Amino acid sequence: MSTNERSNSLKKRRLERERKFRRDAIIKIAEKFFISKGYAQTMVDKIADEAGYSKATIYNYFESKDDLFIAVASNAFQKLHQTFERTLTQPDVSYELRSLGDAYLIFIEEYPDYAAFFDPSRLSLAIRNMIKKEETNQSLTESEKEFRYHQLKIEELMKNIILETLTKAGISDKLDPFSVIMALSTLDSAIRELLLREKSREYVDVLFNIIDKGLKNYDD
Repeated sequence: MSTNERSNSLKKRRLERERKFRRDAIIKIAEKFFISKGYAQTMVDKIADEAGYSKATIYNYFESKDDLFIAVASNAFQKLHQTFERTLTQPDVSYELRSLGDAYLIFIEEYPDYAAFFDPSRLSLAIRNMIKKEETNQSLTESEKEFRYHQLKIEELMKNIILETLTKAGISDKLDPFSVIMALSTLDSAIRELLLREKSREYVDVLFNIIDKGLKNYDD
């Protein structure tokens, strides 16, 4: 490699580090707004003001407010995936559905702001749009690519755990793991609502026991 090529390579890496630093800083500030004010009340110009950039600069990194929301959601999903993996790989933890529920509770307890941030309807819409893009060979944004990576990792982990649970119960031929994932996802808001109440962990434990026993004794 010539001196000029080496210099260009170093410059390229430096610019990429600077770009990542600015993008991460914008996401961090946007996260604070989305969590504290909600999606509707979060304004891109306010994020730009706090970040010390122009609104135009924000749009150099993100296509839209929705794209910025997806970037924040991607961070939340990354933390959720990390929590699942860390918890479920403990030697004293059974690799089954109930343990997955306990891991989700740990995530909510460790990252309450992220748990409150999840908006099932908006996330579902965003995911549908991403899937449509993929089906029609449209390019995903950087935020969407990151989100899909973490989302699919979580789905794969959940599918493996559910399949393991069904296999142990001898009913792996009766249920599609993805159908179970979709059914469980509808309970997300209810679980978070229960956690806001007194003795919430006790209520959620009851719910998880019902789900776990019901799945293990499923009869179509």
